[in-house]
Amino acid sequence: MTGPSPRQLAEALAEEGASALSGEPSRSLAEGLSLGVAVLDGQRRFVRGNARAREFFERQGAACHRVLRARGEGCEACPTRGGPAVIAPGAACVGLGPDGRDGVVCVFEAGVWTVQEGLLPVLEQAPNSIFAVDRDFIVRYVNRAFVSLHGGQAGEYLGRHLAHIIGAAIFSRFHAAALAALDSGTPNTEEVTLVHGGREREYLATRIPLLRDGLPLGVWGLLTDITDRNMAQRELDASRRRYRALVEDQTELVVRLDPALRRTFVNANLAALLGAPVEALIGGYFGDRLPEAETQALRRRLLELTPRASTCELEHAIVLPSGEERRLHWSVRAIFDESGRIGEYQALGRDVSIVRRMEQELSQSEAKYRDIFEHSAEGIFQFEPSGAVVACNPALARILGYASPEAVLAEPGDLFTRIQARQEDRLEFLRQLARHNRVYDFEMQVVRRDGRAAWLSVNARAVLDADGRLARVEGAARDITDRKRAEGERMLLVSAVDQSAEGLVIVSRDFRLEYANPAFAQIVAGGQGMLGRDALDGLLAPFLTESVRKMLGLGLRWSGRLRLTRPGGEEAVAEALISPVRDTAGQVVNHILLVRDMTYELDLERRLRQAEKLEAIGVLAAGVAHDFNNILTPILLNSELVLSDLPVLHPLRKPLSDVVLASERARDLVRQLLAFSRQGEISVSDLPLAPLVKETAKLVRGMAPAGVELKLEIGGEPYCVRADPAQMHQVLVNLCLNGVQSMVGGGRLEVGLAPVDGPPRPEGGGIAAGAPLASLAAGPYVRLWVEDTGHGMAPEVAERVFEPFFTTKKPGQGTGMGLAVVHGIVKSCGGAVLLTTAQGKGSRFEVYLPRAAAPDACSAKPADGASR
Repeated sequence: MTGPSPRQLAEALAEEGASALSGEPSRSLAEGLSLGVAVLDGQRRFVRGNARAREFFERQGAACHRVLRARGEGCEACPTRGGPAVIAPGAACVGLGPDGRDGVVCVFEAGVWTVQEGLLPVLEQAPNSIFAVDRDFIVRYVNRAFVSLHGGQAGEYLGRHLAHIIGAAIFSRFHAAALAALDSGTPNTEEVTLVHGGREREYLATRIPLLRDGLPLGVWGLLTDITDRNMAQRELDASRRRYRALVEDQTELVVRLDPALRRTFVNANLAALLGAPVEALIGGYFGDRLPEAETQALRRRLLELTPRASTCELEHAIVLPSGEERRLHWSVRAIFDESGRIGEYQALGRDVSIVRRMEQELSQSEAKYRDIFEHSAEGIFQFEPSGAVVACNPALARILGYASPEAVLAEPGDLFTRIQARQEDRLEFLRQLARHNRVYDFEMQVVRRDGRAAWLSVNARAVLDADGRLARVEGAARDITDRKRAEGERMLLVSAVDQSAEGLVIVSRDFRLEYANPAFAQIVAGGQGMLGRDALDGLLAPFLTESVRKMLGLGLRWSGRLRLTRPGGEEAVAEALISPVRDTAGQVVNHILLVRDMTYELDLERRLRQAEKLEAIGVLAAGVAHDFNNILTPILLNSELVLSDLPVLHPLRKPLSDVVLASERARDLVRQLLAFSRQGEISVSDLPLAPLVKETAKLVRGMAPAGVELKLEIGGEPYCVRADPAQMHQVLVNLCLNGVQSMVGGGRLEVGLAPVDGPPRPEGGGIAAGAPLASLAAGPYVRLWVEDTGHGMAPEVAERVFEPFFTTKKPGQGTGMGLAVVHGIVKSCGGAVLLTTAQGKGSRFEVYLPRAAAPDACSAKPADGASR
């Protein structure tokens, strides 16, 4: 007969209230029970109980939930909290008092979650992680392996829910498997992967149901670490697969030999190559299909293998049944037993016929390209991003002035930067390389090792690594120094031809224009700007007349002068030379025309002749004046003496007076001749021209007709020169009267003074007198001009106006000495006279006189002598 259940006993004792187990006979009866009986207060602290209860509560702690259910916290339905009685397998808790809050009577079976004394050491020392949970999955037991796996102390896990220890995801899987084990009443297992300490481990998880009287009490869990076992199994499987791949399914050739070199194994690939079934090859000699000499050589090589040098490489040729020759390469390993004797040979071979043929072709190709590399006329190079040269051929070394490529490679650091003559070339090269990964025909100037400059034309490309970064730069460089020098010389020649003052024209064999420099257009067109080919063809026609073409057709040269009429109507004289241009075979391919503008030279020649003529006339006039003066002196003197002795009414007095008057006019004429020849008496001093011009202008204004307007253009300076005042007065009067007389119907006469920085330069169409323009000293000058709006002069008249006695006036109206005297006076002062005139457009006389060195010294001087 079984005793009362824990629930029945707890309910019976609870009826006694707070005095339960405090008196007899309940205390003695409780001591004799195998059950644990305990009375707890409202705080669930142990008050009294039988021996088993005292043992458990003293050993496990005072809290009933930890003793009975191994929970860290109180039960949610605890009677002390107003809940109903807590009934569990093998345990019951019933409240004391009307509402159960005065305490609790707990009755429990002592051995529900205890381990038999003999099994505890086994469980604790087991390498498996073992734990036990009740039906609520509250942890009741953990062994050392479990604690070692999860860390901490065993007490930290007891009474805690399993989900809080192993995590929700793993618990969910364990929960389903544990329920299945409880339902079936049989254990179940599965392999799981858990992460501990940041590493994945593989476990065999086993769930064993714990039953009592058919009621499920909980589940035992076992975790067996099978990581190493599974890894070993996987390695074994992989090894088996490798073996099959290496031997059974190997695309290479596999053979195993016994110590006598007889085949004990061949794979299908070798059998297919030899054209025989595997069975036919087993037992055959390794070298049975080779020449005897080669077989003996292979045998000797295999017999030389030792335990210390157990491998070797063999290679031989073999003739297949089809007659095709192949070359096989073998890697052989000798397998020795413990006594050092050969057990077998294992050989792995492959058909290297194609490889050897490719190696031979590659070797030939390398030799060919190495020959190209070494003997190329262009410099081939490779340099790193740092600028260090890592490869170059002899041509590059020669271009850079080094004795050999080794000398270039020995240069430390950034050689690419050091050889640059202009760093901007290097930067532009790198910019183009970075932008396009290639550079074509990039020209840069470098400095050779001997310090001389050289020009290179570089083609290069950027080689990138797997990450897209620059690994190296490689390319070729061509020495274009001679070409650049030739281009420079050609550009110099082109510039010289384009900027030459002489015209140069190139025409074809059939006299079509091919080239004309700007000077040709300037000469023939007079600076009409850029001319088209059609216009130049028209201007070329006067040089290529029919007679000239005939001479050129005979391969002869032609030269001569031509008078040209420019588009503006201006005439010019050109000197031309036309020569044939021949090729290397002596055939005429072009004609070259050289044209020189002779207008200026001819004008200078004319001026020179004019100056020489005036000089000769001056010498002649001086001689005539002296002789004439010697003759005139006694005539005038004797006539005046006789006239002084005659009475006033004497009939000879009138003729003698005419003689005296004529003699005086002759004397004035002699003085003008002497002034023209610069042999008269003069008094040179620092003379301010401005006052003299103003005073003379007043005199001329009184002498000029009413229709003539006189305009003065004089600045505020005195404009000092070294000259005789009377002569300067005469020069100005002569020029003004000449202008007034040319304006018969009236007009405007302008007289002006202005400083200039240097002597005059002749302009086309002008007439010069006085000192030759080329002989005038450098320095500041004073320019005096007289300009009229009269009838002007024709060119043939303008060329003779400075000659003595030349005049266009009617007889008796002039002596022709006015402008001749101007010429003589200005020349004696070291100056010059320029005449610019055109018929119907008036005339302009410009007198250039050297300015005094110290103009301040004469600024206050009056123009004395101007009225003499």
